[in-house]
Amino acid sequence: MLHGPRRIVVSDQGLVESIDEHVGDSEYPVVCPGFVDIQMNGFYDVHVANASTEDLVRLDQWLLERGTTSWLGTIVTAPLERMSASLVSLHESFQSGQVHGFAGVHVEGPFLGGAPGAHPVKHIIACDLDWISQLVPSVRLVTVAPEQIDVVPAIRSLRERSITVSLGHSRPTKSQFENAVDAGASMVTHLFNGMSGVHHRDPGLAMWALIDDRIFCGLIADGVHVQTDALALAFRAASNRICLVSDSVSWETTSGPRPGIEIRNGAPRLVDDTLAGSCTPLGECVQRVVRECGVSLESALASATSIPADLVGLTEMGRIRHGQMADLLALDTDLSVLKAWRRLPS
Repeated sequence: MLHGPRRIVVSDQGLVESIDEHVGDSEYPVVCPGFVDIQMNGFYDVHVANASTEDLVRLDQWLLERGTTSWLGTIVTAPLERMSASLVSLHESFQSGQVHGFAGVHVEGPFLGGAPGAHPVKHIIACDLDWISQLVPSVRLVTVAPEQIDVVPAIRSLRERSITVSLGHSRPTKSQFENAVDAGASMVTHLFNGMSGVHHRDPGLAMWALIDDRIFCGLIADGVHVQTDALALAFRAASNRICLVSDSVSWETTSGPRPGIEIRNGAPRLVDDTLAGSCTPLGECVQRVVRECGVSLESALASATSIPADLVGLTEMGRIRHGQMADLLALDTDLSVLKAWRRLPS
């Protein structure tokens, strides 16, 4: 992280050309890399799983205005045929180059376990190795449960294709957790949510993730999914392994509220009050952990930029350095987004 006034020069190709010391007043209080959100199901009326390229362009613009310059479109548990159709459509949008911040896909399900949350239980199934072997190339992240049948060969197959594997919606035994990590899993999906927890006599997935240096922890800091003290605990225990995510979902359609989803008490919920994701942009999560949890600015920014980017192989993003893509944000003193720039090489 750079400290003190700096002058950043961007080339015509959209790359950082130089970073020099600056004498005098700075134009903005904070300049940082654009936020990288690796779990983003939608926002407002755009539902990623069935979005057209035009829908994704609209979504991308909303996210950019809120500071997210790169994101993984996330699809969740459904019949395999429907998920396959979503993946084909999303891959076509990805290849089109029209959705500039769309950096790939996160497949969350259907190979989940004992903590389904909002995922429809009737569609949760054992790992289908053939289906996994045919995932489209734009998939960068897959969430599975350690207790699922054939999970170890599934993880190995995914890692052979350089797809990051996360563990989630799960209540595994410790040996199941360790087997999954030994096979190549490197993350847990939304720490504390959809998993067994932290208890001094009954440890679970959340505890094992926090104490295992091989595991990065996705964390939703919308103020609803995880209580403030638990957010602070996560950063204290694993500050260089926290990956903030929005887990935002769509809650509207073009004709009104999205069926079965209602925003209550600060987050989208199913009719039975089960949390179904958030309606909070990633930038607001960064603000919250700094303002309410005592997390340093440096740690908070890393958790929303370089850490998620590196985790899913987006190594050309998430930092301000010579030769890197100039995806930049100007933040105010309260860390609200003043301006966003996204420069992509021609």
